[in-house]
Amino acid sequence: MVTVLRTVDDVLAWAELLVGPPLRTAVGRLPEPSREVAELQLGGLDEDPPAARTRAALTLVCAGAVGGDPHDAVSGAVAVELVHHWSGLQRDLFDGDLTRLHRPTAWSVVGPHPATLGGQAMLALAFDVAATGDPTRRVPRPLRQASRATPDTAPAAPAREPVRQDRATRDRFTEQHGTPDPCTDARRQSGAASVDRAGVRILGDTVQQLLHGQHTDLNTALDAALPRHRSGNDLLRACITAVEQRSGALFGCACALGALAGGGDAARVEQLRLFGVRLGLAVRFAEDLQGIWGDPAVTGRPAFADLRGRRRSLPVAAALAAGADELADLLHREGRRLSEADLERAAKVVERSGARSWCAQQADDLLAQALVALDLAIPEPAAVAELVALARWATRHPA
Repeated sequence: MVTVLRTVDDVLAWAELLVGPPLRTAVGRLPEPSREVAELQLGGLDEDPPAARTRAALTLVCAGAVGGDPHDAVSGAVAVELVHHWSGLQRDLFDGDLTRLHRPTAWSVVGPHPATLGGQAMLALAFDVAATGDPTRRVPRPLRQASRATPDTAPAAPAREPVRQDRATRDRFTEQHGTPDPCTDARRQSGAASVDRAGVRILGDTVQQLLHGQHTDLNTALDAALPRHRSGNDLLRACITAVEQRSGALFGCACALGALAGGGDAARVEQLRLFGVRLGLAVRFAEDLQGIWGDPAVTGRPAFADLRGRRRSLPVAAALAAGADELADLLHREGRRLSEADLERAAKVVERSGARSWCAQQADDLLAQALVALDLAIPEPAAVAELVALARWATRHPA
């Protein structure tokens, strides 16, 4: 049997084909104005660049990597996409970014408060998708409607369960004999796989880490209120911790949910999660480099965007840890907007400090660690090349 290896473009297009339609359907279930916020944040759902499906592609391929069917991981991939965009909405709001990927950010269009509420609706939807395993299900009918069934049409009552029957036994009974939940038939017809409770726990742990990471970002934000005597090394450690809690956690979640849906054992799920965590860290190092030196035609953000917003990013923190006092002077000027000359000067200071090359090396080292974790997961041969290619591609095209 000959195995045909797909290119990264093929894998991303395949992920869009599998995940895009149910994601659109899921978002379409949201009531207005939450649906408007979600569609703005997701870019209208039809204009996302290929990199926007990197996490979904990892979820699907990881399901195949443990010998499972990638189609069983679609609901997990949709949940990851929703959490990713919820987190991105928060980041845009807290950083004050007006544009991303050549589009206005959601909060800049509808305002901060409606955007916050819309983000919470996206997060709730992500857990609904993970819990039901069906992004396309309709909202259940009210119980009062179900009670109007006539005796001729009412479903037969299930056999009485033993009084001391435990929850696991009841769950197996429900799977074998059916349930009055009207979502069950829709889930079976759509082919969506039921997500194990472990998947919901993984998603919940990830959201907690994302929130902790955002707290760390807020507590260490580079603005005029940041104490000048704060250790640069302390700031760099806090930045790396925030990256682990945010980018690392989300990539790890994507891979773990895929491996879980594919039927992987605990050891392989954990190794693929570690692969995702290391990859997420590498991607964030690459992304923060783009935040200063990225081409606006590619990033959709202004030149020196992170310096312009005085954002605490990894290159900035690394430069301060290296003793770049001139950078600290520029970023702590109160009541003064940084000019283009100031921004160019700040970027040169970061580069002269060695922070730019250090961040690039960290991205390479973390990618190498991710590939070691992937190897320890003993993935199916057909999935190895695709995961390696996706990992290398993601660090060169952060989104």
